[in-house]
Amino acid sequence: MLNFLIRHFVPDYQNAKDPQVRTRCGVLAGVLGIALNLLLFVFKLAVGLLSSSIAVVADAVNNLSDAGSSVLSMIGFRLAGQKPDAEHPFGHGRMEYLTGLVINEVILVVGFELARQSIEKIKAPEVTSFTPVTLLILAASILVKLYMYSYNTKLSRHLSSVALASTASDARNDCITTGAVLISSLITYYTGLRIDGWCGLAVSVFILISGFRALAETASPLLGQQQDPELVHKIEDAVLSNREVIGVHDLLIHDYGPGRRMMSLHAEVPADMTLVHAHEIAESMELRMNSEFNIPTVVHIDPIDVHDPETAALRSALADFLRDISPDIRFHDFRIVSEKSHKKVIFDLAVPYRWKEDPEILEERVQHFIKGQDPIYRPIITLDRYDKNA
Repeated sequence: MLNFLIRHFVPDYQNAKDPQVRTRCGVLAGVLGIALNLLLFVFKLAVGLLSSSIAVVADAVNNLSDAGSSVLSMIGFRLAGQKPDAEHPFGHGRMEYLTGLVINEVILVVGFELARQSIEKIKAPEVTSFTPVTLLILAASILVKLYMYSYNTKLSRHLSSVALASTASDARNDCITTGAVLISSLITYYTGLRIDGWCGLAVSVFILISGFRALAETASPLLGQQQDPELVHKIEDAVLSNREVIGVHDLLIHDYGPGRRMMSLHAEVPADMTLVHAHEIAESMELRMNSEFNIPTVVHIDPIDVHDPETAALRSALADFLRDISPDIRFHDFRIVSEKSHKKVIFDLAVPYRWKEDPEILEERVQHFIKGQDPIYRPIITLDRYDKNA
């Protein structure tokens, strides 16, 4: 159904990088989610009230919260699709993340309320009834949620949407919780054991766990998360494909919402290269990054002296020294600047975030090593941290 709607109401729907396409696809997915969840809510609530089953009512309320989540998701896509303006030059893409936070907060509130009601039902259990209609409604709900999981998963991959991926996970979780309610009803019907309240509590706990996990996943892009290592490697390979570029480092990708990113990186080139030629290289790389990865890029040029024997020898010695400590320790922007009475050895020391030792102790070891090569060396080290998986 959703594929039919997208093909007929979203022009150029295959162009997932277009913000307008993302908005229209997200709105359609939201409308369909609202309709299906409201339908499930009405039928489950009726069955739950008639059978006095708190577990079924809890599952119904969960569907109502899902409908509200679809409304917020649809609004988020609308807001995120707005064009950049003077106050927001990078667009409004992060609104998709913000609405995701609100959705997860609603889910947590619902989960706590359902837990409270279930505990009351455990303290004062009531007789529940089970009919073929109950079985039919719950089984149909599982099938509907499987369908919602399927189309939200496919669309989230097509659009690279965190919000739709969360919606897909929520639909999958609903299949599990509804299945638990169905099993609980069957057990009560055939054995007489009143486990309805316990099942309702289990459903609420599952909702809370899923809500906290989704909250962390949604907040991660806003806090600044690690970029896809595969994407980072592709970008580095693209930069280094220019034979005049010696190295690349300090690659930073800033996320302003799905499909709205900006990048900066440092490219090392021979120091004897003319300023004009270095500028041409930087400009060509910026154009390539934008066209190939759809990421506006700023390239900073770092001149590296590749012909000075002293610089080459000290760089090689430092590389061997650091390799003996750990192959994960890197350095870049290495250069020697001569003064009247001494020589400055300037470079950045890149240490993994997961490095167990104190980086400052490592810095002292490196300073001692540099000074040991020649008493006139004055190391000037800038500590840099990086994710070794990137």
